[in-house]
Amino acid sequence: AEKGNNISQYYIGNCYRYGINIKYDYNKAIEWYSKSSEGRNIIATYSLGYCYDHRDKMKALELYLKSAEGGYKHALHMVGNYYYHGYGILEDKNKAFEWYLKAAKKGHAFSQYLVANYYNDGIYIPKNEEKGFYWIRKAAINGYINAQYNLAKYYLVNSINKNERKAFIWYLILANKNSLRAIYIIAKCY
Repeated sequence: AEKGNNISQYYIGNCYRYGINIKYDYNKAIEWYSKSSEGRNIIATYSLGYCYDHRDKMKALELYLKSAEGGYKHALHMVGNYYYHGYGILEDKNKAFEWYLKAAKKGHAFSQYLVANYYNDGIYIPKNEEKGFYWIRKAAINGYINAQYNLAKYYLVNSINKNERKAFIWYLILANKNSLRAIYIIAKCY
């Protein structure tokens, strides 16, 4: 790490940030993330942005944007959040959608869920239930629990793509995660 290896620097930053085998020290974490970020480590740049998130929204946004330029899906999502909520930037739900869509295409499950909601709601972008279904399914496959609920319900009650077998499978997945609602629905099937 001291010889400039940006991956090692990132991991040392994590050790200080989370107190892993070393005394917790947020300032040291920032120091090591900064070194790693200077070495073009986009994950460290994102982590550095996260460290600034509650201290300095403008600095955090700058770092998230830098990481997002490198294609890091979590940074793409955070830039979307900043636009959605107007953190240090003018609130813009349409721009938020653009950033969420970029993150969704990179496999960010929560962004996939949000993109599905944008399409299904049709408030900030034109309503498109087919695209909404596509993204809710992606988010469910990627493990986002609310998307799994929505997909199971969609298969159960949607008149166009109704598929009780698929609904059962998704509710079974949720029941195996100790979801009481899913356990109840599964029990009703027997």
